[in-house]
Amino acid sequence: MVFNRSLLPSLPRKYSLAVLLLLAMATAGFAQDPTGRPKGKKPPVTPKKQPVKTEPVPVTVTLTVLTTPPESTVFLNGEERGVTNGEGRLQFEKLALGRYNIEVRKDGYSPMVKGFEAGTESPTVVFKLEPKLDDYIREFNGLVAAGKLAGPASPNAYELLEKLTVTYGDRAEVTTLKSVLAAKLSEPIGPVIIQTVTGWRTVTRDNIVRALDASTNALALRKDDVRVQAQAAYLRGVIALRDWHAAGATAKADSGGQGDAGGSVGGPASARTEFENALKLDETLTAARYQLGVVLLASSDAPGAEAALLRVTQQEPRWAAAHTTLGLAYHAGGKYKEAIDAYRKASEIEPNNAAPVAGLGLSRLMKAEKDGLKDIERATKLDPTSALPHLNLAIYYSQSKNKKDWSRAEDEFKKAIQLNSQNLEFQNSTAERMLAEVQKRKK
Repeated sequence: MVFNRSLLPSLPRKYSLAVLLLLAMATAGFAQDPTGRPKGKKPPVTPKKQPVKTEPVPVTVTLTVLTTPPESTVFLNGEERGVTNGEGRLQFEKLALGRYNIEVRKDGYSPMVKGFEAGTESPTVVFKLEPKLDDYIREFNGLVAAGKLAGPASPNAYELLEKLTVTYGDRAEVTTLKSVLAAKLSEPIGPVIIQTVTGWRTVTRDNIVRALDASTNALALRKDDVRVQAQAAYLRGVIALRDWHAAGATAKADSGGQGDAGGSVGGPASARTEFENALKLDETLTAARYQLGVVLLASSDAPGAEAALLRVTQQEPRWAAAHTTLGLAYHAGGKYKEAIDAYRKASEIEPNNAAPVAGLGLSRLMKAEKDGLKDIERATKLDPTSALPHLNLAIYYSQSKNKKDWSRAEDEFKKAIQLNSQNLEFQNSTAERMLAEVQKRKK
């Protein structure tokens, strides 16, 4: 390419030379090949890098399960996943995040389930399985059904429960069995208590002791049962009273008929303490109030006995024994009319009971009603084994001014003492003192 300098505008010489130099340099770079294309290589083009695609790595945790006992089967969300080793250990690696229910099972043990939320930490979940008590429960039920509640015979339900308590403590099943046995042990206590009121001569000391043992065992299983606490106190009082009577019978045998049981084994004082304690624990235990009246009467507190027994007849109006003993309290206080009413009420409830008829006869005689003698004689026929009608006849004849009646009184006292060999209807020592006075008068 040739440049015509005349084509350049008029410039100073130094500028013209500079322009020419620049043009020369530029045209050198745009030289063309015969095709008309510029000569020279194109600069290399660097290809763009494509981004590398990577799969996301899931977040997982390691779960460790510890079981007691070892060799327990582990389930995750209902699926069996393995068995713990001999040390009770099983590990799950790469456990995905999420919510899991872990269940552990083993034959002979109750299964256990725990919830677990898999997070960013590797947790350890501990399971302590409780042994199943099915076999023990079956054994317990069998012993209860057979009536083997407590000793001395072995095996028994109480003995079994003691072992279970040592091994398993206060587990729910053991606690339930305790309640069942306590209730079973308590069942015969109430009837024995009623019998000590309504059938004092027929209930035996062994019956009472067994009831007390049952209440003691029941309290060992259920210490906070106030009703049973009151019943136990009552039974201790009855045993004290019973032993006092029995000691009188023994003293009679040992002293040729002149013994006095007062203050020996048991006695009214200790019995009274137990009856009062029973009422403090449970004032609805009417039998304790009745026996308190009996003790007060034996202690020559006729007004106190009257108040207690009057309340008993209001609480238990169908207890003939309560009306009879109330009549005795009225009689001891010289209230013969009230005594007659009480005895008649008792006789209406139990027409074949000799005790209220004998009491009725004596109170009528004290009021100068001669037909009272017929009542007492009728009582001897109602129950030939009862000593009370003979005692009342003896008392009546001993107060006569006719010496012939004194001989009759002597015979009746002796018969009454003989029939009352167990000292249960009255204290023989009292009858013996009256007999001695009659015999002294006869001389």
